[in-house]
Amino acid sequence: MTVTLGCSSASESEATPAASTTTSVPRYNMTGVPGTVLESEDFGERSTELSATGATLYRFVYESTSGVDGAPTAVSGVAAVPAGTAPAGGWPIVVYGHGTTGVQSDCGPTLYPDLLGYQFAVQDFTALGYVTVLPDYQGLGTGGGTHPYLEPRTSGNNMIDAARAAHTALPDVSTRWAAVGLSQGGQAAWAANELAASYGQGMDLVASVSLSPPTDLTPLVRSGMDGTLTTPQKELLPYLLYGAQQVNPAIDPKSYSGSVAEANSELLLTCQGGDTDGKARAVQAMAPDEFAADSAESERTLLDVIGRYTLPQVKTEAPMFVAYGAKDDIVLPQWTADGVERACALGDSVVAQAQPEQGHDVSDEAAMQFLAAVFAGQTVPSTC
Repeated sequence: MTVTLGCSSASESEATPAASTTTSVPRYNMTGVPGTVLESEDFGERSTELSATGATLYRFVYESTSGVDGAPTAVSGVAAVPAGTAPAGGWPIVVYGHGTTGVQSDCGPTLYPDLLGYQFAVQDFTALGYVTVLPDYQGLGTGGGTHPYLEPRTSGNNMIDAARAAHTALPDVSTRWAAVGLSQGGQAAWAANELAASYGQGMDLVASVSLSPPTDLTPLVRSGMDGTLTTPQKELLPYLLYGAQQVNPAIDPKSYSGSVAEANSELLLTCQGGDTDGKARAVQAMAPDEFAADSAESERTLLDVIGRYTLPQVKTEAPMFVAYGAKDDIVLPQWTADGVERACALGDSVVAQAQPEQGHDVSDEAAMQFLAAVFAGQTVPSTC
């Protein structure tokens, strides 16, 4: 990547974007070639903790494709190159999909020195010898376009093109890569695996890892309709409604919001970690059926859009690792188990791990062992 010299530094903060980055809508000259780097700059001086690893760090904007309408989009990301000499064949790539951070442009992790807490992923994978890329997803970070939250084709494309950008713009980088992610990122990694055959030409996806991935969100919507949402699911629904509106503008989030959600809409759409006490008070004040549709037509419209997000959709060519917690109160374990069952029926190679004592945050120990094995060319037996 060509580094833009002279970027200003900022103090590390989880709450304030780096001072040198603007969230206004920039204009990029699209090339029509997904994965093209449109802009780049040094990220190292923004994050002393990441720099201490010895990795070379970039924040960059690359070209991708909207899964909603196929239009070219500009997506931001951070790439970390390990210190030392690349192995024979070049550095392998891990693209790490972050979990839910919000839906507004300033909710992109790469705007923050600590990547909104996801610096741990960059540190861990870089230490293992992977070029590590963390994309913001369309509409987060660049200020351009909108973020169609949990629309899987968009995030899957963004993951694939993040790998393309790293391979084409950085020296000594392999075409071999893996898609890894947690929660929203777990869905993105799964979608990237499904899209690799049709969209990922030129890159060699060796595997995907999905930790606590949402595979079917229609039960979540139905729980909103019948008043059985868990507390963390109530915090998630405003994001989902906003994202669905980006897919179908006929969806008006107000048609699915009670008085408390409507009165606190701005608060509920702030980035994750912003005014957590205020969000908690708003959720506590909600009626059980706060997110019930105002009509049968509104219900059908929303379920139609969300139903299109369901994974799996096509057979994958690369093996998958899927882990989920039996005590997860956000993405209920049965939803993930059902998704795995459908993937197995399609003929996917899936290593599934249900973790009986875990909630939404699951252990990634077995996932890391799986990744090491597939990058080494080993066959990991499917649990299907």
